[in-house]
Amino acid sequence: MMKSKRFEPIQEIVASSAKDLSRAMAEAGRRVADLERQLQQLTAYRDEYVRNSTQATGSFDAVRLQNYRSFLDRLGEAMRQHLVNIDAARADYEKKRVLWSEKRIEAESLGRVIDRFRKEEQQQADQREQREGDDAAMRISLSTQGDRKPY
Repeated sequence: MMKSKRFEPIQEIVASSAKDLSRAMAEAGRRVADLERQLQQLTAYRDEYVRNSTQATGSFDAVRLQNYRSFLDRLGEAMRQHLVNIDAARADYEKKRVLWSEKRIEAESLGRVIDRFRKEEQQQADQREQREGDDAAMRISLSTQGDRKPY
């Protein structure tokens, strides 16, 4: 069996794996973008809440002030947790990007090896065909010389 034919299934598996990793990386990238967008929304909401609360009334009674601070603390905690989630999502994306990159390089390398094997196999087939043609021409030449009568 030719080398190129033996390596083709391996290259197909690696290429398929690279595609799967590409999809996983894209999904991880979307997750990062979604989390970043949610954090922006939380930040905008907090900023708007602070702005509206300070403009609404100049004075806070103790209960309102405690509720206001408690709500801002909960928002701040939600934002901190969101940052932790974003960091984890970014790390996951980077891990998947590295795996995809390695698999893509492996698939491309196998493709180049298979191409080289095919070229070598074609050269060998061409050389074999040339030898067979030369041998056939030699046999014809020898057989026609054997038919001639010496004078």
